[in-house]
Amino acid sequence: MPRPPGMMPTPFPVGSAADRSALAGLVAMIENNPAFCNRGVLPEEQERCYRAVVDAKRLIGDTAELLPPGAPALDLLAAMRSACRKYVAEADAWDRRTGRRYQIPTFVFFQLLGAFRELLGLHVWRLAEAYDLEIEGRLNLIFPGSPE
Repeated sequence: MPRPPGMMPTPFPVGSAADRSALAGLVAMIENNPAFCNRGVLPEEQERCYRAVVDAKRLIGDTAELLPPGAPALDLLAAMRSACRKYVAEADAWDRRTGRRYQIPTFVFFQLLGAFRELLGLHVWRLAEAYDLEIEGRLNLIFPGSPE
């Protein structure tokens, strides 16, 4: 996949086979996560997306525990967890303001989900580049600079 304009090369080397295996498993789980799949998400599915992001945050944390201390991917995994926390915090803030759970206005929901997908796509792309992981299918579509 070509590098998006303005993206610097990932500065760390390819990790061990065990690291690549753990990260490839995470990428496969993210690809099958409802918040990232390449199908339209309906506004009525806000709860499903919220829970999918919470699950992704947990999976990212579990994967980080599998990596050795000081592994280069740990910073990217921390950034991915931070993106998940931001999505959850913003969704929770809307819920608190309105007093209704999972009732974000449609345009705000799609803006929040789109920004989250783009940010997570950037981090997954950097992991894939640094660890020489093959990314196929639906997850490719949330990478920065994707033609879709």
